[in-house]
Amino acid sequence: MGELTCQLSPLVFAELYYLLLADGNLGGELGERLGEIGCDLEWLEARAQDYDAKWCFDAPSLETEAADDLALPVEHSVLATWLLAGLRNTGLSDELSSNLVDAVQRRMDADAPQLDVRPQSLSPIIRGWTLGMVAGTLDPALPMVLAWYPADPHIRAAYKGLVEQVLHLQDIPEPWPELAGTALYVRTGGLAEALRPAPEPAAGGRKRGLQYSIDLLMVEAKPQAPPHVWDRLRSNWMNWVTRRNTLTHVKPSEDSTSTFEDHAAQVRTWYEIYPTVLGITQFTCQEVSLELQETIPPSLRTSDPWEYLQYDVKTTWD
Repeated sequence: MGELTCQLSPLVFAELYYLLLADGNLGGELGERLGEIGCDLEWLEARAQDYDAKWCFDAPSLETEAADDLALPVEHSVLATWLLAGLRNTGLSDELSSNLVDAVQRRMDADAPQLDVRPQSLSPIIRGWTLGMVAGTLDPALPMVLAWYPADPHIRAAYKGLVEQVLHLQDIPEPWPELAGTALYVRTGGLAEALRPAPEPAAGGRKRGLQYSIDLLMVEAKPQAPPHVWDRLRSNWMNWVTRRNTLTHVKPSEDSTSTFEDHAAQVRTWYEIYPTVLGITQFTCQEVSLELQETIPPSLRTSDPWEYLQYDVKTTWD
């Protein structure tokens, strides 16, 4: 499997920027964010129109099997997710994500009715103020290919591996072999510990484990996830470490009333695994927006990133 990148249709960026500009509650923060790269709201409105024109130019000729070939390079997604990260303290991003998905679907139906399924490049999602692309056909919101990844190269590679595993499972009939679900548990636990490592204990103290990392990530998730999502994640993590430990070490703890087979039976379907994948995706996304809040990616450190991005959306050539 080749490496997936978050290459999205120009329609996604047009509708995203229209939505941001139309939200009166975001004007101040959005303007300040744009100012960090020497741009303003008028600049963003012009970019939305450029993307819209490119979509209108491409839409009539799109074919389901080849629609993703006309997606824009990932640098366009990097700009968009960097803008979103500057808004992470304004509230939740889930409503924006839902509105974006709806807007893209409406335009796709109207402008490209020949597309009988939604291509990946027209499947955006925003989680924790991080932009991504939904890959595969297993779920309408997962797995999520990110526009930008955490700075730690180990976390970045491990998250990409998790996405690959989920995509592999979409072609396997349920119930899955228990090792398929176990692999996702092991990777999720490793990512959680890497994102928020437990501090070294004081002399003679007891080392904190994986539960410490998950608890800390859940505290950080509360202002970034809607209440119904946060409650579902909290319920999922309650006995999660015990299950993960048994799946990893085979023998349950002495005080456990469950067997290895009991735990293995709970990782054989997407319904059972979904909250775990959702949780680690939420944690990773909120880490990305946190890092980008104070960092400008190298590709945006120019006087105007549109000086080079514009060539991807040209519809006329002199």
